[in-house]
Amino acid sequence: MILQTEKILQGRYQLKQQLGQNAGRQTWLAEDLAAPSSRGSASVPAPVIVKLLAFSPQMEWDELKLFEREAQVLKHIKHPRIPQYRDYFSLDEEEGLGLPWFGLVQDYIPGSSLRQLLDEGKRFTEEQASRIATDLLKILIYLHELSPPVLHRDIKPSNIILGKNKRCYLVDFGAVQDRAKAEGVTFTVVGTSGYVPPEQLWGKAVPASDLYALGATLIHLLTGTAPADLPQHQMRIDFVGKV
Repeated sequence: MILQTEKILQGRYQLKQQLGQNAGRQTWLAEDLAAPSSRGSASVPAPVIVKLLAFSPQMEWDELKLFEREAQVLKHIKHPRIPQYRDYFSLDEEEGLGLPWFGLVQDYIPGSSLRQLLDEGKRFTEEQASRIATDLLKILIYLHELSPPVLHRDIKPSNIILGKNKRCYLVDFGAVQDRAKAEGVTFTVVGTSGYVPPEQLWGKAVPASDLYALGATLIHLLTGTAPADLPQHQMRIDFVGKV
């Protein structure tokens, strides 16, 4: 592990628990020492999520572009069901123990991802799936009606948090696309197998592409089976026999 628990970044973000790591990326639960929040009668540091990307020789340049795009798009998004952007920073090689790192900070949403719940064996009823769909559609209406529209491009159970308040939150905008920048320009194909519609694989994501991914997510919730593991018939996911 490059960065250690209790290390303080930028003089304010104290790392508390590593939540994920893969190929030059780390995600941490941290505390913002400069932003207290109330918990009971006491004032304590606000919990935040810190996403870190190492700028290594093995890294693809597109990875940094997507990371920077995520920060730029999140900075202008204001929605109660999307974790609020707080900061974007870089660490020099000395502080990053040999590698430059880039960091993105957002509010922490307490709860469990739908993927975690599925892995624990939870099965969702039609009523629960309908409520989740309504929550997510309201978020997508907001994103798609921005000018220019913002496309998430990676909706799936692991990127949806069911909060302690039983409301859904959309997280991880690492694949986000600002359509104004994408018109007539090639860009990295992103998304997760089973949730990605055909046009997105060809780099032609549109607002309906997010709706496809949401539909595939709901199928996963109702069947307990990932869409990539379900049979297809004429490019349609055949799930009727599983619900």
